[in-house]
Amino acid sequence: MSSEELAPLASRLGGTIAAGPKTTVLTVPPDKVVDACKGVVALPGWYHLSTMTGMDLGQDIAILYHFWQGKRFIQVRTQVPKSAPRLRSISGDVAAGVLYEAEIQDVLGVAFEGNPFLGKRLILPDAYPADAPPPLQKGTDPHKIKKMMELE
Repeated sequence: MSSEELAPLASRLGGTIAAGPKTTVLTVPPDKVVDACKGVVALPGWYHLSTMTGMDLGQDIAILYHFWQGKRFIQVRTQVPKSAPRLRSISGDVAAGVLYEAEIQDVLGVAFEGNPFLGKRLILPDAYPADAPPPLQKGTDPHKIKKMMELE
């Protein structure tokens, strides 16, 4: 996928494109991420969401959607403030997103509105305290969580 082929989508969504040898990155505002992912899967052969990644950037959390076709990749990237970590779910348009979003919700605290796992746990234990911070956010103290769970 060349950046020229993604340019109309990026322009329509107010996004930017960065092209590498194998990966093209489309960065969009949070309110445009569903449209960006729908646009990618509408491209011939780009239906495979291989994974999603969440990264704690300090004040923000970045969400990366990795689409794969052969030896080429498109990455849709956005970020949300850690103080209001909410995004619309892509699961209604890209079914593979359901579990990836649920995992990111568990470990980083991003709520994906419209995901059937919203407010439910996928990988965290039932005993994980509701008032504990998400375990992979920067600054989370694992010893404090262990004490809250009465494991120490």
